[in-house]
Amino acid sequence: MKHVLMLAALLLTAPCTAGAAKAPADDLVLKNGRVELTFSGGDTFLFKSYRSEGAEMLPEGGSATHPWRLTYRSTEGVNPTLLPRNGYYEGAERLDTLGAAALRFTWRVVLDGGPTRAVRMTVTLGADAELPAWRLDADLPDGWVITEAEFPRIAVARPRDARGILPVGYGTEYAIGTSGQLQARYPSCTGTMQLVMMHHADGTAYFAAEDTEGCGKLLSMVSEGHSVVFVQQTTTSYAWSEGGHFVLPWPTVLGFTREGWQAAALRWYRPFTFETAWGRRTLRERPVVEWIRHADLWLRPGGVKPAALAALRKALAYYGRGVGLHWYYWHAHPFDTNYPDYFPAQEGFAEAVAEAQRLGAHVTPYINGRLWDPATESYRTMHGAEASCRKADGTLYTEVYSSKVPNTVTCPASPVWQQVLRDLNRRILTELGTDGVYMDQIGCASSENCYAPNHPHAPGGGGWWPAAYRELLEGMRRDIYTPEQAMTTEENVECYIDLFDMMLIVNTSHSASVRMVPLFPLIYSDRCVYSGYTYIPWRFSDGSMRFITMKSLLWGSQLGWVDPELLMREENRLDAEFLKRLAAFRREQHDLFLGGRFLGEIIPGGDNPRREIPRYETTPVVLAAEWESLSGGRACIVVNMDNAAHEVSLPDGWKITVPALDALRLEK
Repeated sequence: MKHVLMLAALLLTAPCTAGAAKAPADDLVLKNGRVELTFSGGDTFLFKSYRSEGAEMLPEGGSATHPWRLTYRSTEGVNPTLLPRNGYYEGAERLDTLGAAALRFTWRVVLDGGPTRAVRMTVTLGADAELPAWRLDADLPDGWVITEAEFPRIAVARPRDARGILPVGYGTEYAIGTSGQLQARYPSCTGTMQLVMMHHADGTAYFAAEDTEGCGKLLSMVSEGHSVVFVQQTTTSYAWSEGGHFVLPWPTVLGFTREGWQAAALRWYRPFTFETAWGRRTLRERPVVEWIRHADLWLRPGGVKPAALAALRKALAYYGRGVGLHWYYWHAHPFDTNYPDYFPAQEGFAEAVAEAQRLGAHVTPYINGRLWDPATESYRTMHGAEASCRKADGTLYTEVYSSKVPNTVTCPASPVWQQVLRDLNRRILTELGTDGVYMDQIGCASSENCYAPNHPHAPGGGGWWPAAYRELLEGMRRDIYTPEQAMTTEENVECYIDLFDMMLIVNTSHSASVRMVPLFPLIYSDRCVYSGYTYIPWRFSDGSMRFITMKSLLWGSQLGWVDPELLMREENRLDAEFLKRLAAFRREQHDLFLGGRFLGEIIPGGDNPRREIPRYETTPVVLAAEWESLSGGRACIVVNMDNAAHEVSLPDGWKITVPALDALRLEK
């Protein structure tokens, strides 16, 4: 919040600079050598024009949608939701400083019997900036808070070929029609990063929150005929309304480039991540458990039945030492029940762990890091209801999964829940002798707003949820884990990247109409160890396992995450062989995959037949990707998932024959 307040003070006190953009009397202009924004100077707010790289971004007639919507709450419970039309528009004023030009737009709203209160929107454009920044603040009567903020809302033109890019898991691409809404809920697997993009043949529109605290928010693209409205919504923290003044504590940016969405993400979002706690260090610069660095292959055993253990022994003998095991169903209760009362473990599990380790594997058993079953003894004796998140109406967030059992969502800031997770991790590591613990949902399931009066955070949303997990995980790393024991989690929400040794990515949406795209590797491949691609189908004969293995390698993921019983069936022999060959290949490319950078996919030409992979896409059987190595060189990884060799062509005039079920590396 401090940087926003300091900027506001600077803008208010600094004199206008010479050479500020001049405009007709009825227009207000922000302009530098890169972009130009024009607003009406009349008695009605209108965002008239946004030009970048010679292109007009806004619809014909400009963005006439309301730029903000705010919900207030008084001490007596009065809670109006107000839009600009519910207030009085006072117009705009220039607030230019030495390094930036700014316009501040003011509306006044009626809240109580006292004076009207201001709502202020400030749009700032740095002297060399490509992205204008949008900020919001408002004045409040004593004791009032703003509970919901929808800001900014900006309409842009929607070309017919427009497609949306969302940060869902690895990344997803959707068609954008004349109606409907695409949205990313951050932080969760449906919003792993704080951006959405619309791209088309003529360029890319980019919309992002530059929030270094990882506060909860919803970023949307709402289709309205020939327009798409970019919208940011957030449930606020009551702390943002202290002292009779509300500030949304981060800027939101909007940009356009004639380049594609990948170039936009690299040009604008990746540099922002360097300013964050989670993104400032590369894999070379932060500690990661050594065996995780070298776990090129993961298996997913379940339980301790003889058939499961026999298949695991067979798989470990086949794939060799160094395999990571993500072990499910090790506790005595059915899955998704009796959380967090996992003990006692199933009879024989500790012995199975020890045997797998003797065979060279590393074991991380499953627990859930977010849910508490109200039917458990611990919920009663430890007052689990008091440790769970509460909605504004006082009820608990309750989720039901395939087990049909209700589970309440715990509050990560609760000292009770923090102690539960500390004790559970310590017991698993010491009593079972595992190599780490897999904590489900932390990097996947959404944060919730919490209004519990007994919890150590301000009511509402904000950044307290990821901050609480950061405090908990850093403390466990320091006090419970040894340097050889790993923390892993489900999915890849960015604000937890530096807290986990590995993140499992398997929830990315995909279908005939939803295409997976490598947005996450573009941004974070050099700062995160990740495994998986999607959930593994129970049948391999349709080519899905080969497709998953190929894409995992190309995108930098550790391979596998497959049930040994399924993998070791005779009918899946070629799929198991392909996985083994690519895992061995990956082991030799750590200069790329452990701190190098994914630069993009390549579709080879030449003899490259296409194959339909049900529930995924129709794909060439040979795919490639470009990577930058630790030394700064560039390499091309080429993979053939077909049973036959194929001679393909690559950029720069290369022609190469890729053997069946194999991969090659080419130095550029």
